[in-house]
Amino acid sequence: MTNRVRSNSLPNPHSTQTINWLMVGGSLVTLFLWANLSDPFNAPKSWVLFIFASYLAGWLGFQIKNAMKNKILKVATLLSGSFIFFMFLAFLATGDKYTAFFGEIARRTGFLTYLSLTIFFLSALYLFRRSNISRFDLVTLIVGPIVGFYGFCQHFKIDAIKWNNPYNSVLSTLGNPDFASAVMGIFVVLLFGVVLNASKVIWIRIYAFVSTLLLLVTIIFSQARQGLLAALIGIGCIVVVFLWQKNKEFGYAAAGLGALGLIVGVIGMLGSGPLAKYLYKASVTFRGDYWRAGINMFKHHVLFGVGLDRYGSYFRQYRDATQSLRRGPDTISNAAHNVPIQLAATGGIFVLLSFLALVVFIAWRGIIAIRLATGAQQLVISSYVAAWVTYEAQSFISIDNVGIAIWGWILGGIIIGLSIEESADPVISHPVKVKAKKNRRGDTTKVNESIAQPLVSGIAVTVAIAIAIPLFLADAQVKMAQSYSKPNSSNASTYIAAVKKPLTYGFIDPYSKLIVASLLAQAGDLTSGVTMAKELVASDSRNYDALNLLATIYEQTKKVPSAIPLRRKMIALDPFNQKILLQLGKDLKATGDVTGAQGVIPLIDAFAGSTPEAAQAKSEFGA
Repeated sequence: MTNRVRSNSLPNPHSTQTINWLMVGGSLVTLFLWANLSDPFNAPKSWVLFIFASYLAGWLGFQIKNAMKNKILKVATLLSGSFIFFMFLAFLATGDKYTAFFGEIARRTGFLTYLSLTIFFLSALYLFRRSNISRFDLVTLIVGPIVGFYGFCQHFKIDAIKWNNPYNSVLSTLGNPDFASAVMGIFVVLLFGVVLNASKVIWIRIYAFVSTLLLLVTIIFSQARQGLLAALIGIGCIVVVFLWQKNKEFGYAAAGLGALGLIVGVIGMLGSGPLAKYLYKASVTFRGDYWRAGINMFKHHVLFGVGLDRYGSYFRQYRDATQSLRRGPDTISNAAHNVPIQLAATGGIFVLLSFLALVVFIAWRGIIAIRLATGAQQLVISSYVAAWVTYEAQSFISIDNVGIAIWGWILGGIIIGLSIEESADPVISHPVKVKAKKNRRGDTTKVNESIAQPLVSGIAVTVAIAIAIPLFLADAQVKMAQSYSKPNSSNASTYIAAVKKPLTYGFIDPYSKLIVASLLAQAGDLTSGVTMAKELVASDSRNYDALNLLATIYEQTKKVPSAIPLRRKMIALDPFNQKILLQLGKDLKATGDVTGAQGVIPLIDAFAGSTPEAAQAKSEFGA
């Protein structure tokens, strides 16, 4: 379909450039990593996301007024704007502003990330229509195969980077087999759509077919079944549309069988039914533990949640004894492994409802987009809707990893854009504004006002880079500090100065500060280590690791009375931790409070009576 442009208007000359920024930015969010960082995957991806979103934000500022003239664009803009507004309120209600803004270490899903994702969503919505969607094939044909090929090589131990990897070898560019398989599942669906696209030349379809096989094989190598199941759901959606084109009855039958298969598959993943031995993994049970903790957080913090990306800070308090005993009290999580539950737990009811409203709107417009199209174009649109469904399916049992989430938001915007009739689209066909200006000779010339958009975008990108650089330098220095050998008496002062260097960059997250404090204490600079740990606790009373570091230092330096109140605070934050209860008993006994130490025994017995800690408490403190 071609654009219907009014005779007195011109297409936006910067749309092509902006599409390139969106596609390159989205691709780099998934592909970019930096091995010499303490967080080599999520941190650099979040910085890339922020930088490219800054450029797109400058472009969006010149488009929203026109977008409000179209009902569909208006609704989508208001829904996404409402989501960000309520996220901002949750940010204001969060005590730890640094984490709320930039996100938790190794997650990076704070306010800035969701603001950036929303910017990508709106940009995709405003930029892509049926007439230009083929441009996105470049992303499909490049990013998917790269992710798959890198993971394929990793399976055969071919990797230039020597990762400290506790998982399956297939990390690809995502840092975790589950995340890698989820991204590959999304691109399997997009590539499958290219294979079925009869308008493509045969060599592109063959390349897409080979890439699809590569990704499927690599997903199997990853042993992460969520990616495979999500991909099958997406492919099933395309097959249903394909069969419906041939015969509506076939389409309805396929949809019914697909729904039945999905139900059986979900039951199998939960450990029941005929597919249980193929689909069930213990990690599904662990996810149930995380879901219950997140739901408990939401129940107790309905309005604004526990704080943006603060799930990990509250997990110990809101988990149950089942989780603590199943995996041990030291095994925790900083994400609910279910995106709606995570948003509800950390952002509250309004964040959850606005997010669900946006998801429902995207799904509705996806159905409309499919129905508006015919033939090969209908299959193309179906592949985008199916890829988005794949993202949503995996998000039910995973986290909003930045490298995955980018595609959920971009595809959501594309789907709504594909459902819009271009003849009535004020964004695609709005005029370029010009104004008259007289030169020195009095002649009238025309000055293109659209030069303001690149200027604004350039300024925004410059600011984003200025923020990202110190974040990068601090993270790299933390990584370097962790690599230093333990000092001796001759080089202790040099070591301490080097360890403190990350603190000089201004932007440093609480977890990295804790690492520095711990390294300083280990090097013998107890004064600096204790001071930093106290500052962390003062700024965030729920900083469990800082409390533990302080208490441990006091215990090892024979200042046990100072450790006791810290251990009590830890128990309040972690009531189902028999190890901390045992340590409290030891501290009480060491100060001569035998009765207090004996009082710990029933506290442990209440939920962990059969554990070694319970037996040790009875042995050391007496009945």
